[in-house]
Amino acid sequence: MLMRPATDLIDRPLPLQQSPGFAQALTLLGRDAGIEPLQGCGQVLVVRRAVRGLGHMRFASRGPVFSPDFSICDRATALRAARLHLVNAGPGDAEVMRQAGFVQIMSPATAAILRLDADPDAQLDRAFGKWRNAARQGMAAGLRLRQRLLCPSRDGWLLDADLAQQRAKRFRALPHALSLAYAQANAGDALIMTASEGGTPVAAMLFLRHGTMATYQIGGSGPRGRVLRAHHALLIDAARRLAAMGVAQLDLGTLDTQNAPGLARFKLGSGATAQLLEGTWARLPGWRG
Repeated sequence: MLMRPATDLIDRPLPLQQSPGFAQALTLLGRDAGIEPLQGCGQVLVVRRAVRGLGHMRFASRGPVFSPDFSICDRATALRAARLHLVNAGPGDAEVMRQAGFVQIMSPATAAILRLDADPDAQLDRAFGKWRNAARQGMAAGLRLRQRLLCPSRDGWLLDADLAQQRAKRFRALPHALSLAYAQANAGDALIMTASEGGTPVAAMLFLRHGTMATYQIGGSGPRGRVLRAHHALLIDAARRLAAMGVAQLDLGTLDTQNAPGLARFKLGSGATAQLLEGTWARLPGWRG
């Protein structure tokens, strides 16, 4: 079992769900998870769970991650040997999944991926005009923008606000216990960015850093924060700070234009690229625990 990315994947941005830090967080929570090699073709973070009457299900999300220069046939062969039962596939792997004997059972989602620049002006140039204007308003609003590590006691208000938002908008995200475990298992990689007016926080964002990639995990803003365009200013400031840490890409999460059209517009307006994932695939014949 690998404890870090394979040599030829070390500098490649890995999705949160395929990162060593994610495996460490799951392990801390008592889950059976680890990164496994794929016959020299790459690696995959596998989560194993007991299923009554069927043995152990082996599940992977946003993966596997293949090394460059391997053919679809080689990848499919390595994937069959991994004995996975359920996969939320990453971009471009549909044909690999088919050749490995998987059947698609859920349609693809779309993720928003933002390329980062340490120069705020260069970052703004990637945004759409209306979004860029809002960000400049937020940056000129006199907000105090700060970065610090996630603290469960201090940041409970953001976690509570996120739960309320999930209930109101009827969506589910990764549990907060996972974010807290990630912070505990990966010192310095769970970052809170806050915007305050005077001494009062008006908006905040939580980012999980994993190598040369980071993931936007939670966001919260009150009425005053929305008026001041605090989230726009926070994202530009976070991009600058994360880029200075060596982060090249920021995963803003999936796009849901039906249930959260405003959030989808915010993500795409920032200049993020829509990246089509490949949906959920199952391979049940020959099930082996």
